[in-house]
Amino acid sequence: MRAVFTRDEVKILLSIPSEISDTGLRDKILLSFMYATGARAQEVCDLKVKDVRFNENSAVVTLFGKGSKSRQVGISVKLAETLCRYIKYRHIESFPDRHIFSSQTHEQMTISCVEGIYRKYVTLAKKQNPNLFQKKSYPPHSMRHSTACHLLEAGVDIVTIKNILGHVSIQTTQIYAEMSQDTVDQKLKEWNETWFGKKEEIQSNKSEDYPVFLKCK
Repeated sequence: MRAVFTRDEVKILLSIPSEISDTGLRDKILLSFMYATGARAQEVCDLKVKDVRFNENSAVVTLFGKGSKSRQVGISVKLAETLCRYIKYRHIESFPDRHIFSSQTHEQMTISCVEGIYRKYVTLAKKQNPNLFQKKSYPPHSMRHSTACHLLEAGVDIVTIKNILGHVSIQTTQIYAEMSQDTVDQKLKEWNETWFGKKEEIQSNKSEDYPVFLKCK
C-alpha cells in the first residue's frame, strides 16, 4: 500500500527544517510547495523562475509533467509570498531560466537530491515522534499521495484533483478515493479501540472517559 502522511505528520515534517541555513530554508519551501501543489519530484526539479506568475493576491505555477504536458496550479497567498521571497533571496528574480530549487553542487536539483531530503526529515521526524510515521519508507511521491487524499477528505471533487495532479485518466485519480476510505476506516477503528477498548465489555461511562469533543460545553 502507498505510504501517505497524516495531516499531523505533514505539519511535523514541515516544521523540522531550520530557516536559519540556506539548505534548511530551501528544504522547508520545497516540502511546503510539494504538499500545496501535489507536484512530482521531477516537476519540482524542473521548476524555473519563469514558471511562476505572481498576481496581486496569489500566484499560478506551471508544472511540466510526464510527456512534457503542462498544467497550471494556483497556490495560496502565503505560499506565493514565501516563494517570491525565496527567489529574491537567491537573487534569481531577473533570470527566468534559472531553476528555483538547486542542490549544493548543481544549478538544477536532481530526483536523488529530493529523495535525500525526504529521508533526512522523515528520519528526524520518526526519532522525535516514534508513535507516528509508521510506514517503512516515505519517498517523495508520498507527499503527492498525501495531497490527493487530504483534498478528497476535505471534500474536493475527484475531477478537480485529477486536474491538479495532471492525471490523464480519472481511473488513476480514483485510486486515491480508495486510499482515503482506507484512512477513514483505520481512524474509525483506532478511535473505537481508544475510547471503547478492544474487548466487548462496556468501559466506564464517567464523563472524563469521553473525548473532549463529545462533552457538553
